[in-house]
Amino acid sequence: MRNRLTILSVSGFRGVVGLDLDLVKIVDISRVFGRFIKEGSCAISRDTRRSGDMVSRTVVSSLLEAGCDVLDLGIASTPALFREVARRNLKGGLMVTASHNPPEWNGLKFVVEGGRGIFEEELTSLLSSNVTHLMKVGRYSEIFSKYPEDLVSYIGKESCSGVRVALDLGGGVGSLFAPKVFRWLGCRVTTVNDAPGIFSRTIDPTLDSLADLSEQVIVNGCDAGFAYDCDADRVVMVDEKGRKLSVDLVLMLCIEYLMEKRGVRDIVASIDTSMGLEDLVSGMGGRIFYSKVGEANVVREMMERGCKVGGEGSSGGLIIADFVLCRDGTLASSLASMMIRQEGSLSDLIEGLPHYHQIREKIPCGKENVKRVLEALSQDFPDADTTDGIKLKQKDSWVLIRPSRTEDVLRVSVEATSKDRADGIMRYHLNKIKNLMEDIFEI
Repeated sequence: MRNRLTILSVSGFRGVVGLDLDLVKIVDISRVFGRFIKEGSCAISRDTRRSGDMVSRTVVSSLLEAGCDVLDLGIASTPALFREVARRNLKGGLMVTASHNPPEWNGLKFVVEGGRGIFEEELTSLLSSNVTHLMKVGRYSEIFSKYPEDLVSYIGKESCSGVRVALDLGGGVGSLFAPKVFRWLGCRVTTVNDAPGIFSRTIDPTLDSLADLSEQVIVNGCDAGFAYDCDADRVVMVDEKGRKLSVDLVLMLCIEYLMEKRGVRDIVASIDTSMGLEDLVSGMGGRIFYSKVGEANVVREMMERGCKVGGEGSSGGLIIADFVLCRDGTLASSLASMMIRQEGSLSDLIEGLPHYHQIREKIPCGKENVKRVLEALSQDFPDADTTDGIKLKQKDSWVLIRPSRTEDVLRVSVEATSKDRADGIMRYHLNKIKNLMEDIFEI
């Protein structure tokens, strides 16, 4: 296969449509994926980007040519696609989305048998595949997702009765189903940015101030506000005072509920997740295991250890294995709404959780130099955790230095008990990395 993809990882591939993502690339990867799943049945869905229809039609044609039977969900969320692949025992699925990237981007997210993301060695195998002459053409059919009904059944109809919520749908797929889900749960619902395909704020809710949502929460006396990205696998929460909450706190809130009410004891989290989660889990008598960064890596560790719950620190993504094997923003916000109904205000619930300060930076660095920098750091810090890059942990802080899988950069994350301490740790390690890079360039 011609490997010319812009951003490629276990999360799929993404690029700017018409600039570095063209239909030839989409045909290539779709046909190869069809061969990878051995011409089996494949579900497809897309988010609300303008380019989605064009990309989706290209994917469908390529899969049919590859001998796959295609089941088309139309516009649906990423969790909905994952559930359909699992529920129908399909060989795979392709989600046409660039998730939280800007509107001009698009791409494909890979789903394999069992309704999970693709693992790294599977991705390597996929990319090394060659498309041979095909002897048959697959069949096409349209299907409908039962995701809204399934979610309400999982949480409990009317289980959030009387809770007032404001939903910032961000113009994404959540516009088509989230208000209905919350009404079925018994909530009183206010919406903002609810026109599909109209992106009035930054698609990634972690990067937006969410001022419109905060205003709606305060004006309408809501108990909480929830903002989603374009494919509805991420959520950011706003409390009843209009304050935007850290995604790590959202993850902790949901896991606290699952441990307390549903007997969960073992948790998997990506290695960049807040220390607060470890404090919480160990304090409640549980165990926490760490994976490499990335949703599929979290899921893999969950499967290997038999854990039912996982989380991804950088996005605050909640994964509950007996519902869906991917992050699910609507699931997390539904759980939060039920907690508000049962236990009190969101601000009070958050107040009782461990709080730390986290900052993230990135340093431009070519792939070969990334490897050399990490090798040098491992010599300086032989006791470091090397699960994913280099992680140095102290009692009240940690720093993680790891290679990006989507850019030619080193990602540096720091967490500490205060902003000043986090800033100091970050300055020290940025300077150390820059000095190492200067030494490498001189060699």
